[in-house]
Amino acid sequence: MLYSIVLASAAVASSTWVHLVVMRWISGGMAKVPLRPVNRVMLAVLILFAAHLGAIVIYAAAFGVGYQVLQLGSFSGEPVETVQDYFYFSAVSYTSLGIGDIFPKGHLRFLTGVEALNGLLLIAWSGAFLFAMMNRLWEWPPCATPEDPNQSPLPGDTKASGADAASRRQRRPAR
Repeated sequence: MLYSIVLASAAVASSTWVHLVVMRWISGGMAKVPLRPVNRVMLAVLILFAAHLGAIVIYAAAFGVGYQVLQLGSFSGEPVETVQDYFYFSAVSYTSLGIGDIFPKGHLRFLTGVEALNGLLLIAWSGAFLFAMMNRLWEWPPCATPEDPNQSPLPGDTKASGADAASRRQRRPAR
């Protein structure tokens, strides 16, 4: 069990470090590259996707080492014989998809659970990063308001009176 904890810790540390380095470059180094905001966001998405693929490769290598070198467990279901099989199992685990055609036995189960947790955190981190990036780069035009303050905002909405619509406009934060 100690070997699986060490192997899982090394995979978490290295995949998280790769992700951190990539995001720091996107927020700092990529700023020196002249790009329109929409292209900058698209490039960031592609680079983050590559970082996730890198994390999957790190875990695939950890499964290979754990299975073939350290003999921490085995796999049941479909045979795991090639590098592509390790990559596939790692991608399914990292994304928490869990198809179930391959499943680990022994202490490789611990590594699988850690990969799923780490994948969840890194995917959420990427989403939060992209959200913050888009908030900084994109101008959001103000929302349209009805010209007639007595007009209901929704068809068939009889609850909203003109006074309600006016008070909602007053409470809306200014941009």
